[in-house]
Amino acid sequence: MRKKNIFISILVVCLLSASIPGAAYGEETETGTGAVDLAEIDVASPDTGEPGTSAVDSGEISVAAVDAKRNTPLTAGAEEDVPRATAPAATGALAAAPVDADADETLPPPAELLQTTVSGLPEKITHRARVSIFLSATVTPAYGRTAELQMYQKDTWVTKQTVTLASDESATLSLKLTDDWWTLPSSSWRVALPATETATDYTSPTIAVTSTKYYQNPSQYVQIKNNISLSGGDYNLYVGYMGLKVLKVNQYFRIGNKYWPRYTATTKKKVKNFQKKKKLKATGVVDEKTWLKMGFSKESWYSLGAYVSPLRVDLSSTQSAHIEAMIARAYDYLGAYYVVGASGTPSQGADCSGLVMQALYAAGVSLEPISAVRHSKSGYEYESRNIWASKKLKTVAYADRKRGDLIFYQNRRGVVNHVAIYLGSNKVIESWPNKVVVQPVKNSHRSNIKGVKRVFN
Repeated sequence: MRKKNIFISILVVCLLSASIPGAAYGEETETGTGAVDLAEIDVASPDTGEPGTSAVDSGEISVAAVDAKRNTPLTAGAEEDVPRATAPAATGALAAAPVDADADETLPPPAELLQTTVSGLPEKITHRARVSIFLSATVTPAYGRTAELQMYQKDTWVTKQTVTLASDESATLSLKLTDDWWTLPSSSWRVALPATETATDYTSPTIAVTSTKYYQNPSQYVQIKNNISLSGGDYNLYVGYMGLKVLKVNQYFRIGNKYWPRYTATTKKKVKNFQKKKKLKATGVVDEKTWLKMGFSKESWYSLGAYVSPLRVDLSSTQSAHIEAMIARAYDYLGAYYVVGASGTPSQGADCSGLVMQALYAAGVSLEPISAVRHSKSGYEYESRNIWASKKLKTVAYADRKRGDLIFYQNRRGVVNHVAIYLGSNKVIESWPNKVVVQPVKNSHRSNIKGVKRVFN
């Protein structure tokens, strides 16, 4: 700042030398020689007007007016009679005066980034599993930048594929969805382009992708499901009921047969006496309160009669995969107890129709209203008859039987009384008293075949 003041002072001296008589020639005045005393120069501040500061920024330089003729200061009101000194344009040495090092440098404005645009991406896609899905779009500007295909997984966006675009201004973006898309009924995808030195970043709206089953039965037959669950497992126990909950009650009272558990009049009497002893309402019917008083868990009250085998197929499973899932689950029960009216886990046991239901559940098939829950109730011991009567299954000739078909047997009156799963090579897997076994399709115990039903068509 001091350098600027000195520069201004020199400039004022030059101006005064040109405008004050005798100053250029060293003539004496009342104040001394014609030379200007720098101490008498008032450089006004543009903000305060105080002496000793620069007024260059405001373009004003105030110098005490001097009467050129009298060599005396002008009195008030006389200033207008004397022409003001006009500062000439700086040239020569003055033009080369040093520049204040503190002065701000003016930089050119940054170049504006190009706006990235992407056109042609879909909002929704619905497709059959196991089919390749490609996304195609036009990107501007391209210039060799990268683009990412992302899938939403576990609460975050995961990059599945990265491609480099062509070096043209606009380029076609081509992406292939990874096989993750068909493992879920629905999934979310998007395209993202990071920013470059010349272009903005870009994130597309979410693309909703829905997968349909690769294999599905024709519409007139039972439809394969993505998930199966049963409700109503919290049923009360009455005379005539069977299955795993009845087995637990009979075992508590040490009555009945473990392979043929039935809620009989004897069971009812035992329950009624127990309820009186525990100060419960004596109905002879096992409800949840009675069940808990017997020491059984609340969870078992709901689950024992409503078990569903875990699904072993997905959206991409083929017809063959469904058949093998069914048979593999049946093999899990090999050696398990035969329990009439039951359709439980392998360790709990199942009867013939209970085994078939669990095998079908694992393959994505439910024949409701035929279910593990209903099977335990009075009148539904022979669910094999209802499976045979179901129009959701295709009837095929015995000679055309294939692996995975259901073989039905009948009594002498032609009434269905048993069902087994055909394995091929004239073998079946079945729950036959008193356990689950693999046997020839015909043997000395049951050879009267009613017919064949096909689940997967």
